Amino acid sequence: MIVNYQELKKTIDTNSFILALVNKNHWFLKSFDLKSVYFGYWVIVDDNVYKLIQDINFSEEIKSIEILDEKSAIIKCANNNIKVFLDAQGLVIESEKPTFISIDIDYRILYSNKINQSLGKIIFQENKYILVYYLENEEISCEFYYEGMLKFVDKNFEIFYDYDKKRNSSFLYNKIFKSFEGYVTYLKIYNSDKKTTEDLLIPNYKSKFKNFLIKRVFSLFNFNNGFLAGLPWFSQRWFRDELITLLFFDKKLENIKKQIIENYLESLEEIYLLNKKDGILAADTFLLIVNNLDDDLVNMYKNKLIKYLENWNSVFNMYKDSLPAKSTWMDTIERKRAIEIDFLYYNVLLKLNFNLEAKKFKTFLKSRIKSGFYEKEEFLRPNWFFCYFLNNNFFEREELESIFDDLIKNNFLKWGGFSSLSFNHKNFQNSYTGEDPSSYHQGDSWFWINNLSIFSLLNFDFKKYKKIISRLKSATLKNLLFKGALGYISELSSAKMLEAEGSPIQLWSLSSLILSLDKKFIFNSKNK
Repeated sequence: MIVNYQELKKTIDTNSFILALVNKNHWFLKSFDLKSVYFGYWVIVDDNVYKLIQDINFSEEIKSIEILDEKSAIIKCANNNIKVFLDAQGLVIESEKPTFISIDIDYRILYSNKINQSLGKIIFQENKYILVYYLENEEISCEFYYEGMLKFVDKNFEIFYDYDKKRNSSFLYNKIFKSFEGYVTYLKIYNSDKKTTEDLLIPNYKSKFKNFLIKRVFSLFNFNNGFLAGLPWFSQRWFRDELITLLFFDKKLENIKKQIIENYLESLEEIYLLNKKDGILAADTFLLIVNNLDDDLVNMYKNKLIKYLENWNSVFNMYKDSLPAKSTWMDTIERKRAIEIDFLYYNVLLKLNFNLEAKKFKTFLKSRIKSGFYEKEEFLRPNWFFCYFLNNNFFEREELESIFDDLIKNNFLKWGGFSSLSFNHKNFQNSYTGEDPSSYHQGDSWFWINNLSIFSLLNFDFKKYKKIISRLKSATLKNLLFKGALGYISELSSAKMLEAEGSPIQLWSLSSLILSLDKKFIFNSKNK
């Protein structure tokens, strides 16, 4: 399929992909060859995530797709152009000429594997159908306004989720409904209870690529719900993911960052030990908040920060190797010690001007690194690139070079990514295991870390690592433009070969790439 990215003036040819349209609190994911329970049109209503339709099918032969921006695209047919986009209220289809479509319905709450037995209540109005879905003691409506001829068709059929089979899902067969079909020039699908959100004023950059990426990052944001961690199944505000993303923002985004981070400061008591509102313990939330503060905010909130640092230390003692289970970003494995937590904590001491304590802690860490205090696996993971980003003065140059060289020797994959565990380790998993998290941090290659490795190697010694950087860059761009959700970067890839796996759209996979853009990280650039 030919895909044209209008914003980048770039045309590519790709096979299996997902058309992804995202606008803050609703999104539409469509594959032209695979099926998933997570594809379709989804909306957030009162903090709940609902699926309203499974798919819209077009009868005309599709010649190419033009991506206009993060929330709109044109499907180009032989004798017709069909625009698909998300406005503030819903999903809209506009066709230059009448086009025959059919609409498949599957309605559910996110994560539910319930098979729906009927369409629910159907209300007929002039040029409008209203479906009322009954969902686990809740009701939600879906309205279909159209121009043309759209008739109601109540046919059910079984669907096989081949995309989800690749993810080792247990929910592979479902009964859904072919509900409407006909010729239309206009169709809008929406929920009248869904809140609309204002467009955020995002700064403009000289680089087309940077504008492209920033717009995708902010398609996942609104001030009511913060940043969504990923789509379709991580559509919540995760403090860790959001706070790490804020670390990557440049000066032009300072005002937006300040509004978000001040909200954290005012809510410290409720959230400083958690990764998200549902009570998951996190060692890094408080540390990431402080790492994001400028000097003015540190001084303004210093007494409060010192108080909560003491509380934090009562749970996470940095002089012991006893991190609680699942409290780091690698939350599917046990880590008694996490090097990135140590670096975040060291930075907090510096931020709060605890310079003597920072010096003591640095000496402690360096001695423990040499003495075998850390588990061996900590030295076989690319978290060191995040550490370099956090503080590139902690180690001597020779020490850093040795760390980077060891990671390239033990973790760098032929296709251009770093495995989350050395491929020489007995627990290494070569292929993504999906809903079984065995491979998650035992082999899978994470794009947010890969992007940090680009930043680190570019800044540390571009000349030495030029070929490695080029392969990392190529893999990231293939994921962004050719694979998975078009224009978005997925969560991870199998170690075996480059794929768009895990969540098709991942916040920090996008935001971490921003770091390298000021180093002329563009398609045909020659870095100096």
